[in-house]
Amino acid sequence: MVQRSDQLKPDQPQDCDVVLGGQNPPPISGAVLGGLPGVQRRLSSALVEERVGAIAQLSQHGQTGLDLLIQALQDPSIQVQKAAYRLLCQRQELTVKSALRHYDTYPLFECLYTLTGHAGGITAVAVSLDGQIAVSSSRDATLRVWDLQAREEVMRVIEPSFVYAIAITPDSRTFVIQTRERTFKAWDMRTEQQIDADDLPTRSISSVAVSPDRYRTAKHLISGSQNTVKIWNLKAGREVCILRGHTSLVTAVAIAPKRQILISGSEDRTIRVWGIS
Repeated sequence: MVQRSDQLKPDQPQDCDVVLGGQNPPPISGAVLGGLPGVQRRLSSALVEERVGAIAQLSQHGQTGLDLLIQALQDPSIQVQKAAYRLLCQRQELTVKSALRHYDTYPLFECLYTLTGHAGGITAVAVSLDGQIAVSSSRDATLRVWDLQAREEVMRVIEPSFVYAIAITPDSRTFVIQTRERTFKAWDMRTEQQIDADDLPTRSISSVAVSPDRYRTAKHLISGSQNTVKIWNLKAGREVCILRGHTSLVTAVAIAPKRQILISGSEDRTIRVWGIS
């Protein structure tokens, strides 16, 4: 049967047409034009899933594909930005390194996992520079050391004094606490023995942390605000994003810039580890 021309819709693909992949689904018997033009059409789609799918193909299209990957870091969808960021992190081109240096990754952060075990609200947290070890204190009168890769507790200390702040030494071997009585105590995490804190750095981490950029200048402020963690861009003077998940007051935050993770402690008795999945 031949379809009358006055019944055809000129703005829609017909059964014998060849179309670009994009917003309109292809007819059952039609072909989708591939290559870079097809990927570009998918990148302009209103559907986030289409744009994410196109991102995965850009690495096959040389410099033009790389330029489009970098442009995708400005996409309004966090899902699209994350897909582009994951691919760009594997590249060594100077243009890529420059783009990533100026790209703010915090909006990509999400809760990676939650550490549980404390029987009271968290009063302070600290994380090592390499992001491998965390230490937390709680109203349950314990200090706990966590292996963040194994996601488990590896050391526990009974500490009846209220702990205001914790710091981990740069070599990740020792942690120091400051108590309600303004005294400092320290433990060696290898031997699990308390040691003299007089010769150790007593600079502490509280519920506000500062994240340095690659030049070691303060770039972001991370703060606990009610039951959320807020990230602020210090240079721009604006809020970058809000991390949600805690069910009670966030009382402590700490950051490991070398691994791009941060941790938060809350009155909900949990420690949350945030980063890019």
